[in-house]
This record gives sequence, structure tokens and C-alpha cells, in this order.
Amino acid sequence: MNYIVTIDGPSSSGKSTLAKLLAKKLSISHIDSGSIYRAVTLYALENKFLSNKKILLEKLVKSLSNSDISLKENSNGIFKMYINNEDVEDKIRGSRVSKHVSEVAKYEEIREFVLRIQRDISTNRSIVMDGRDIGSFVFPNADVKFYIDASIKTRSERRYNQLKEKEQHLSIREVENDLLNRDNIDKTRKKSPLIIPKNSLIINNVNRTIDDVLNQMLEYTNSIINKKMP
Repeated sequence: MNYIVTIDGPSSSGKSTLAKLLAKKLSISHIDSGSIYRAVTLYALENKFLSNKKILLEKLVKSLSNSDISLKENSNGIFKMYINNEDVEDKIRGSRVSKHVSEVAKYEEIREFVLRIQRDISTNRSIVMDGRDIGSFVFPNADVKFYIDASIKTRSERRYNQLKEKEQHLSIREVENDLLNRDNIDKTRKKSPLIIPKNSLIINNVNRTIDDVLNQMLEYTNSIINKKMP
């Protein structure tokens, strides 16, 4: 039996880390949907469709339809992001992309483009997918749903620690302001805004260890899936 687990929440709440670990525990695939939006943002930046928060949307959408933006599974069962057969995993994780990704992701045309990739990759497999609208819009009938939240202080510290080695010029205040801006865009966009999905288990990921939260998620998932097993 194939099944879908969705994990939603704001940026840097810890959902991607938990999604990877949960998928590994369940021996199923993990899909980071945010990486697709990051790849589209990188593509827009590198091809001059985006500058100073101005986006040439029509030209970008047309160009995307003639390009290959895809997730490919490696020999270890890990999905990585590719643009025209180039591995862009490292490129999409920097602050340059992070600053613009919510701005790009708010457009309906972009979300429809990403939606096709998200749903195609889930065909005939069990997955854990994390993002901002996975349980509410992409897979509203998912078997198991989580919403991971955390304080802006916790999220800022987490994101700053991820970036500080590669981008030493960044301050934690800059990171916090960027996260607050992304929150505002994510929660107020017209197409599939960030909300708590119906029937999701809400987890406050503050002052808790990864193992503690992971065990809670694993126990909850197994309790639901075991009931559905024939």
C-alpha cells in the first residue's frame, strides 16, 4: 500500500530535517517541495527574469516550459534538484535564492508549474513531502498530515547557523527580517497560502530535541498507517 505523509510549516521550523529523518525511518522517499521553488527562483535569477523584486512572469513561465527542472533520485535513494541536467542543490540553498523564493512562489502560474512536478513524482510510491501548502493544497487527502511551528527566535537561530559558515557577512537580524518577510508573503498570497491543514497534527518545535519530535511523528504515522493496512 502506498501512502502520503505531508509536513507543512513556516520557513526554518525544522520541517525538512524532520521530513528526511521520518522518511528514512519509514523506508520511503522524501521530497523537499521547497527545493523545486528554489530551483525556479535560481533559474529566474540566472536568466535575468528577476531583479530588484521585479519579475518578468510571462517570459519566465514560457522559458520554464522549454527547460528541464526536475528531481532525480540518486543511488542512495535521495532526490536532488536539477536544472537542465545540472545538479543545483548547493546553488539553491544560499541566501541569494532564499531572499527571493517566496516572492517567486506567490504567483499562481509558478505554483501550477511546481504542482505538476509534485504530483507526478508521487505516482506509484509512498512519500514524505514537506512544504508550505502540501497538506492543504497539493495533497489535501494525504494519509498523514503534520504542521511544524516554532518561534521566530528559534527559526532565526536555526537558519543563521545553517548559513553562517558559507555567508559570514550575514547577521542574525538580517536572517530574522528575511524570515518575517517570507512569512508575510507565504501567509497572504492568493494562491494556496500557508495555513494549518485540516486534520493535521500540530507540533511546536521549540526546546525539543530532534529525536523527541521524530519519535512523536513516527508513532503517530504508524498508528494511522497500520489501521489502513489490509
